[in-house]
Amino acid sequence: MNLLKLFSESYPNRVFISVLLGAISGILYSGLIPFVLMSIESPTPGLQLAEVPHARYGLLEVANYKLAALFFLACTFILIMRSLSEILLQRVATDVARKLRVSFYDKISRTPLYAIEKMGSSKLVASVNLDVPRIVNGARALPLLLINLVTLVGMLGFLVYLNDEVFKMVMIAIAFGILAYQVPMYFGNKLLTRSREYRDAIQEGVNGLLSGAKELKLDAQKRAYFHQDALLSNEKNILKNEKAAQSVLISTINFGDLICFFVIGALCFIFVNYHSISNSELVAVIMALLYVTGPIAVLLNALPQMMMATISYKKFNTLLNELPEEEIEYQISDVPSWQTLRFDKVEFAYPSDQDEAGFAVGPIDLTLNRGEIVFIVGSNGSGKSTLSKLLTLHYQAVGGHIYFDDAALNNTNIESYRQGISAIYSNYYLFAKILKELDDATMELIQHYLKLLHLDHKVTIEDGYFSTVSLSDGQRKRLALLVAFLEDKQVYLFDEWAADQDPIFKEVFYKRILPSLKAKQKLVIAITHDDKYFDLADRVIVMEGGKVVEQTSYTQYFDKLQLNQSAKNDFLAEVGA
Repeated sequence: MNLLKLFSESYPNRVFISVLLGAISGILYSGLIPFVLMSIESPTPGLQLAEVPHARYGLLEVANYKLAALFFLACTFILIMRSLSEILLQRVATDVARKLRVSFYDKISRTPLYAIEKMGSSKLVASVNLDVPRIVNGARALPLLLINLVTLVGMLGFLVYLNDEVFKMVMIAIAFGILAYQVPMYFGNKLLTRSREYRDAIQEGVNGLLSGAKELKLDAQKRAYFHQDALLSNEKNILKNEKAAQSVLISTINFGDLICFFVIGALCFIFVNYHSISNSELVAVIMALLYVTGPIAVLLNALPQMMMATISYKKFNTLLNELPEEEIEYQISDVPSWQTLRFDKVEFAYPSDQDEAGFAVGPIDLTLNRGEIVFIVGSNGSGKSTLSKLLTLHYQAVGGHIYFDDAALNNTNIESYRQGISAIYSNYYLFAKILKELDDATMELIQHYLKLLHLDHKVTIEDGYFSTVSLSDGQRKRLALLVAFLEDKQVYLFDEWAADQDPIFKEVFYKRILPSLKAKQKLVIAITHDDKYFDLADRVIVMEGGKVVEQTSYTQYFDKLQLNQSAKNDFLAEVGA
């Protein structure tokens, strides 16, 4: 079982001690039956129960007080050892669940950005929200399963002591019961696995429902098709598979609960006709089988939970294994101060998707300087976003070299150079908490920026958190800009930052914020279509078909635009348009 292996490999000593204590409690538990039998049987022929030695403790009169003392002492030991075993294993389960979540966090942090973008958030969110809780529930069921398994083994050992022929019959019945139990469980497992796959599709559909709300509201036919295709059909498949799975599992569990009574019936009405067994042995065997019903019921009820946990654990591991890991050094070290960022024949290509080659950019030769404002322009699909992620070191080049002055970027220093870069992409995420220490000087700076960005009447800082992030798109981008200011990096990249701003803040952004960053010797890069402000750029980089087709000053770029527009107007006049 994968979860048990995970437990034993993660915390071998604690698991061993827990299983040992559970085994001792199981043995003592099975030993309670002889105590009960001894208390109701006469130790000497002809001796009546009334003649058994009695003792009085206050108002209580206890028969066979020595045996009673041993019985209650055994119960106390069972209580202590079983509780310690369960508590210890339960804590291991909690630690393992935390370990799984932390491994997920670390894996995502070390995964290349392009791989996260390709997989999409739906699978990852579904794994955290669905698989991890199921694994945790399975981990919590594991202690009971192990302890009751040990108890069952102890009871079977007692049956061997009582009558080996009965033990053989019981083992044959258990083998048959396991077979009859596991076959439907196998099909139930298949149905649950299929249902889990449909839940991934549901997660994607819910994302579409929320993110595409504007588009769906404008087209009833599209909305109906989306609901049917992305949501209702998957819901129908989940309903069908889970109903079938639960029907199989419940029927099988109920069958499992009655296995012991089927065995008792076979023993009382059939077995006694073929084998010699005394009444005292028969009573002891029936008591043992009745005691066994408890552990068996726990085992059978825990198995579906364990099955779902195992499915989720496999899904979780498969998902993590699908994510590649950046082979870089994550230890941050000081890097030399630099003035120039240079691309030398840099290339990047997205991984191929089946038979279709991934989009590629490059080779790119580019030199950018601190204290410079650079605009990147180009049509959709020209490679602007890919170039920007190469500039912010989110993507690692597959060809060529990147230099900071004369220092070449490599796997050893890329993480260190990333620390000097700040970026606000069009699909940015605004954290509700400011992720840095806030001293008095920083708080004063925050208040200054809130006023500058006209947010002081909307947002305050409470224990390091923004009082709200439920703002308009433009206001949220201004909060993201505030955070970027606090970071005080060497490189700032803005991806269509002004697109959601009103004319006043567009003016503030281009004519005040960008020049102020330039004055502080920052390298300022902006992906923009606001040609009204191109005169503020020191250079304009034009992307087309994944290549830099032009690097020029604003005046040269503007002159070319004018020539192109003039040629276009002449052409239209010529054709009579």
